[in-house]
Amino acid sequence: MKEYLYEGKNEEELILKMLNELGVKEDEILYVTKEETVGLLKKKKVTIKAILKTDVLEYSKKFVTDLVNAMGLDVKLETKRGENNILIKLYSDNNPILIGKNGRTLMSIQNILHQSIYAKTGIHVNILLDASNYKEKKQKNIEYMAKKLAKEVAQTGIEIKMDSMNSYERHLVHDVLSNYKGIKTESEGEEPNRCVVIKPSK
Repeated sequence: MKEYLYEGKNEEELILKMLNELGVKEDEILYVTKEETVGLLKKKKVTIKAILKTDVLEYSKKFVTDLVNAMGLDVKLETKRGENNILIKLYSDNNPILIGKNGRTLMSIQNILHQSIYAKTGIHVNILLDASNYKEKKQKNIEYMAKKLAKEVAQTGIEIKMDSMNSYERHLVHDVLSNYKGIKTESEGEEPNRCVVIKPSK
């Protein structure tokens, strides 16, 4: 992946210069901004490091394909570039192996890819990996169960502890129930057994 560096005094001007020179829109790139003061006069210096999302997609496709092939599996990929993330859907004849117990293998591949991109660029990229819509289906199940349990807590006034979840799933529950009246949510416990507890708000 090619990195693009821009330095100047004004962040907005640098961003415009970057977009013009690269011939892209802002949602087609990923960048980080560093602001510092330099010299005896403490002059402001702004540095922007950027990478193209298309380059990230190509790198991710090759990285995941090579990694999954090393597991002895064949896989086909479908990629989609979102405003704040990159979605990669995997299709294989061995989805149970690819997904792993409770999605752990899939999550591990996602984490390794994220770490690899960050190591190369210093930019955190929100990469989402899914196989046969496993995560999408699981997300809907979590949302359904969270709302169902929240309704029960609101009616009975008795708190309910949900099953252990990873940080992404816990965040999903907190988000889904953030405006639900009569209840509140808290995360309790230590990893990997950390879970969400739904409690009455009064």
